[in-house]
Amino acid sequence: MKDRGKVFVAIALLCCFFFQQTVWGKTVVAMDSMKEQEQISPAEETVIPPTDYIPVLMYHHFAIRDMGEGNGVVTTQAELRAQIASLKEAGYEFISLETLDRLLQQMEKKRNQKTDNEGKSLGLGQKYVCITIDDGYLSNYELAFPLFKEYRVPASIFVVTDSITQQTGLKKFTWKQGQKMVDSGMVKLYNHTANHIPIDMEIEEAFLLAVAQGEQALQAHLRQEGCKALAYPNGRFTLYAQKELEKMGFDLLFTVEHGVITKQTSRYEIPRIAVESGWDGQALLEHIERAARKSFVPGKR
Repeated sequence: MKDRGKVFVAIALLCCFFFQQTVWGKTVVAMDSMKEQEQISPAEETVIPPTDYIPVLMYHHFAIRDMGEGNGVVTTQAELRAQIASLKEAGYEFISLETLDRLLQQMEKKRNQKTDNEGKSLGLGQKYVCITIDDGYLSNYELAFPLFKEYRVPASIFVVTDSITQQTGLKKFTWKQGQKMVDSGMVKLYNHTANHIPIDMEIEEAFLLAVAQGEQALQAHLRQEGCKALAYPNGRFTLYAQKELEKMGFDLLFTVEHGVITKQTSRYEIPRIAVESGWDGQALLEHIERAARKSFVPGKR
């Protein structure tokens, strides 16, 4: 029964679709990162320099045993280790959301002053990558955190605060364990709302309240400094909510849209690459390249 429960959780987490729909009089934007990846095929004739973009990786749950291929929710510890090692070997520098925020601010300043050329290329002097993890599962602490310490890699976890406080659903790490990760200097915790209810499942005001409650819980339970960031539950948002979150002082807002950060990326609509089980380090590098082609070249998969 436990295995069936885990399968159900995995299926539920994968059920996001790329569409726009009207719910309670609002337009909801939603993306399906899994479908996007299934449609991508190699376009080897197009090579985008890695210094032209920033990939943001999205993980959820970690495990010891092999999960097979194609699970977009669970990554094994061995796969994570291989991916970190390959990215380091390929010359990527792992950065925090604070560093990402600073880089995007610099990009926006140049764009507003029109001091650089038009286009999508970031024109960075270094290859950067961000690790993000959604929900706050105990496996983040038990399996991923030791690797972040070992490799000195910063990571960002978007937590569902009520689930941590009340320990509901698939087991989450505790606030004490969260603080231990923060104190290490390798991990910071950010907002995934208090209840993980997507915006199309409730009125916008209730969604914004859940965001505010999530932020209050982070401040009440943790001692940490940094930027203010949110990952939309299931990647769904409305333009109204996006503007309200900007007014609330959020610096970075993350979706599940499949792609990489370019010069044209909005800080309030940041795409991510959902990492699937079965990917070794080389496979991850190839998927990053494919996501870059998708973001830079219309029609390239």
